[in-house]
Amino acid sequence: MKAQYHVIIVGSGVAGLSAAETLANQGLDILIIDENVHTGGQLLRKTRPTSACFPKFDPDRMKSKGFNLVRKINKIQSIDWLFQAQVLGIFKDRRLWVHIEKGEKGSAEFLEVRAEHLILATGARERYLPFKGWTLPGVMSLGSAQILMKSHGVLPARHTLIAGTSPLMMVLASEILGNQGKVTALLDENPMIKKLRFLPLISHHWPKLMEGAIYTARMALNRVPMRQSVRMIEARGRDGFESAIVAKTTPEGKVIPGTETDYLAGALTIGYGFVPNIELPVQAGCDLEYQKDRGGWMVKVDETLESSCRSVYAAGEITGIAGAKKSFIQGKLAAMTILKRLGKTTPGNRKIKFQKDIHTLVSLDRQQKAYASFLNQLCQVPSSAYAAIPDDTMICRCEEITMGTIKKSIQQGFATVGSLKKATRCGMGRCQGRICGPVIFDIITALTQKSPGHVGCSLSRVPVKTVDIKAFLTS
Repeated sequence: MKAQYHVIIVGSGVAGLSAAETLANQGLDILIIDENVHTGGQLLRKTRPTSACFPKFDPDRMKSKGFNLVRKINKIQSIDWLFQAQVLGIFKDRRLWVHIEKGEKGSAEFLEVRAEHLILATGARERYLPFKGWTLPGVMSLGSAQILMKSHGVLPARHTLIAGTSPLMMVLASEILGNQGKVTALLDENPMIKKLRFLPLISHHWPKLMEGAIYTARMALNRVPMRQSVRMIEARGRDGFESAIVAKTTPEGKVIPGTETDYLAGALTIGYGFVPNIELPVQAGCDLEYQKDRGGWMVKVDETLESSCRSVYAAGEITGIAGAKKSFIQGKLAAMTILKRLGKTTPGNRKIKFQKDIHTLVSLDRQQKAYASFLNQLCQVPSSAYAAIPDDTMICRCEEITMGTIKKSIQQGFATVGSLKKATRCGMGRCQGRICGPVIFDIITALTQKSPGHVGCSLSRVPVKTVDIKAFLTS
């Protein structure tokens, strides 16, 4: 390990890999840091073929491109890697404080490295809509179910119920079927008319239409019931999940009384889209902006993806949720911006072509904004759904704070994310608000009708993730 690198990339998802491939073989010292044990992030976790009906065809073209990136990057000897490593803080002059897990006994060490240029590609996490019983064993996010299968070879259950608004629902259902599991039903809160908003985007994003058609065909071939305009009301079970109550919703997203239906299953997986992982950029001092149709709070960047902090770039989902194609484009764009700043282009025609390539990437990045808007609108649930959460529903799992406590605190004047956190300890537990933080923001916004800027977002301080105190004592 070196004490200083020309470029450090935090995150080895599609954006990070795309940046690394572009920067490679340019005579630069490059370090990639990732908290996982593998390259590729959530999208590129290994899995078996998704369906016996289509054993050699993967409808997700970006996934195939991502695996090609992984193979290329793994052959490059000039790149240093840190796996199972968490960046706990970013300080002045792009100094990173890194926590590295070592050995089987939980030993760890701390490392400080400095980057001349820093690319943050920390990805996204799932958004939730709490409901009665969502803390029962057997109720999990869509991504958690994927990790169970891809990393551990374990199905969520023999029969799995899938619900929410996320496009990941179809993907998960296909993976469960490909691993010999059963899907009880696909319960989509979106009405069909909402999905038809994709039609004007077909010219630039037709592969997405093909993916959707193939996944739908898989569901039909496996006789998976698919319902639309239904919302999860309650998960039931004595010692774990056993059944779910769902109800129909109006086009405006309000529950229709008397339409409740009971579904039996061994597990419930649910998701409502994604939110950017902005904790590190916030701690580093990067400016944020709120865009509802791009996933909420995200890092503010210029057209070359440089943040408000000089030589700190943001790429991928932390500049707005839009999927793997945008991440691939932005990783390459951030890397080419750095190469240009370092003078890594030759005079003459190549320099002109290099500049044209940057302009092309900027244009392609802009094209992704239309798809981002569609995707995030598809995943959104109405504010009324957050306002209607029952008082006895747990919102902050770590600190065991209910909706009733949150409502009471808001009525007492704690109507910002920061003040509510101080009043109730929401977001101060082990997950540091990664699960409840976006939910609390949506609840405050729904109950107060205040602007996102007034409600605010959580601050992030060093360490941005929880670390066992033993690590400090033994390091």
